[in-house]
Amino acid sequence: MAATTVTPAAAPRAAQDRRWVGAMLGLLSAAALVAGIALRGPATLGIALLFLVFVPIEKLFALRRQQTFRRGWLTDVTHILVNNTVSTVVGIAIAVLLALPLIWLRPFDLESQLPVEASIALAIVIVALGSYWGHRLSHTVPFLWRFHAVHHSIEEMDWLASGRLHPFDSAFTTACFLAPLIVLGYDGGAFAGAALLVTVLAIFQHSNVRIRFPGLRWLINTPQWHHWHHSAHAEALNKNFGVPVVDKLFGTAYLPRGVYATEFGITDPVPEASYSRQMIYPFTKAARGAAAEPPTEDALPVAVDL
Repeated sequence: MAATTVTPAAAPRAAQDRRWVGAMLGLLSAAALVAGIALRGPATLGIALLFLVFVPIEKLFALRRQQTFRRGWLTDVTHILVNNTVSTVVGIAIAVLLALPLIWLRPFDLESQLPVEASIALAIVIVALGSYWGHRLSHTVPFLWRFHAVHHSIEEMDWLASGRLHPFDSAFTTACFLAPLIVLGYDGGAFAGAALLVTVLAIFQHSNVRIRFPGLRWLINTPQWHHWHHSAHAEALNKNFGVPVVDKLFGTAYLPRGVYATEFGITDPVPEASYSRQMIYPFTKAARGAAAEPPTEDALPVAVDL
């Protein structure tokens, strides 16, 4: 076989091509941010209000000392502005597709036959179980992990970290609790309430706040609880997928008293500070390779008491 000849100009040309691609993706990220601000005025105001609420709280009751405008901060703002609408629409579409066969096979309207209190309680249980299993599948199914890895690429936890979600990842998890609600006859009001509950909880549990709820540690998703889920510590691998009591039920709970996670992130090669690169990452060869090898406990650090 003849040897392949590489011309001296090949390497500089390849480097130039990479810079060109990087510049184009950077421009796409900037365009997405500008479009999100222009088209989603109320959402922009909402982010500003959240900033005014959570930043002072995170400074006064900080779980860890870290900068407010961390690396990737602007990227996560772009996620919130651009992805929310996409993930909601796609999530509802997936939920309807999943629910249709069940509705056709066995049509019933359980929600309207229950007292209001029982209906609300049932909806909360469905959201808790659906969110748990949707989230757990995102960690165990390699194809789903490609998308969920974008969320776990965050290396500094704060309220804004909740926004770093690939829209298809968010849509899948949403569909997992919306589909059962549709089958049981719940309407748009229940969907909106469930979405609001999940959103508020997500922002709180990602925040960099040291807040405890004595006696309720297995009922409330505190930052301490969810930070363990994001941690790079071996003992917390694939733990804390949902509401603590649900994880306790299925054997995936990890909540040591007085001990907090100190390191976060994953080894998957998810681009840290580029919205457009994070959007295309799940479709790349690098993502397929990383998804074929789920995270293991090898070489992961051990937590320390803060």
